[in-house]
Amino acid sequence: MKRLLLALFLFLTAPSVLAATASGRDLLQRCTAYEKSQEGKELTPEESLDAMWCMGYVSGLLDGFSISDFRIGEVVAVCPPQATISRAEALSIINRRLRQYPEDLKNSGRRSAILALSQAYPCQK
Repeated sequence: MKRLLLALFLFLTAPSVLAATASGRDLLQRCTAYEKSQEGKELTPEESLDAMWCMGYVSGLLDGFSISDFRIGEVVAVCPPQATISRAEALSIINRRLRQYPEDLKNSGRRSAILALSQAYPCQK
């Protein structure tokens, strides 16, 4: 319990700059920790922090899309068959693509996540 509280404290007090500069590599590392937690495996304190960061990052991305109907500017970027995408579904799609295309790990995590979702749910032309 103390580890979880410490991880939560560190997560809440970490600089927000990190989220803006996260690479695909950062995203994959942190979201792999989240996957591990979903499999019921025990996490180290660092992995717990990574898993919480990932949940927040992907939740924020999906919340932002829900406000603008999956638009980036005037372009609809993602067209899911239902109105929303679950966090677990989004994480699975993002991690799968990052593992398939390791050359993208150096790119922006946000770009990588949006690209993964837009490929999983392409819009009709």
